[in-house]
Amino acid sequence: MSACVSVQLPSIAHVHVGHAVTAWPETPGQRGLLEVARSEAATIVEHAGYAVAGARDMREVKLHLGHVLHALDPALEREGPGLGYGLAPALAGAADHLGFAAEANDASANFRSGLPAVVERLRPLQRQAQVLVALSRDARGSGDLAQVVTYSEEVRQRSEALRQELDAASRQLDTLLAAESPAYRPIAQRYLFGLIRLPSGGWTYAPGVQGSGYGSYR
Repeated sequence: MSACVSVQLPSIAHVHVGHAVTAWPETPGQRGLLEVARSEAATIVEHAGYAVAGARDMREVKLHLGHVLHALDPALEREGPGLGYGLAPALAGAADHLGFAAEANDASANFRSGLPAVVERLRPLQRQAQVLVALSRDARGSGDLAQVVTYSEEVRQRSEALRQELDAASRQLDTLLAAESPAYRPIAQRYLFGLIRLPSGGWTYAPGVQGSGYGSYR
């Protein structure tokens, strides 16, 4: 006679946080969305600095502003030294999934009270990313070296401020995860990549995910 073993699934809230901090199927290397955002932000700061440093050569300045655009959103500039995903979509995805975690029916009081503040910190960064896009594109389209250099310096300053705020949001999230009970632990990819959204807007595990017959959550 065989025994029936019940598998304890990770909470839906924890899975959505895992999309931000551990893995997401669409990112390069299937890295977490927040990790990707931080990496792309670092590339933007680096190449904005190179653009300012090359102020005597307009072609060099515009080359590095193109690299900034690539790291912001590769749909705007296909070639560059970024990961190929883009800060803008990574920020949007991280904020969305942390918001889904906060709204899940199985979210802890810690997540319900703390995650919205992290999301509120990330949303303005999405707008700042769009400002960086506009400044970089305008600078690359200008024939006035003084204007190109001025815009490049603005990109450098704004990108550094964005990176600092993104790092602060990440530390805030780390503090929430450390306080989570039951404890938050890294989640296996079969669960991270095994959620589907229901027509109601809720979430459940896809058929075939181990233990997915035990119920769905929102």
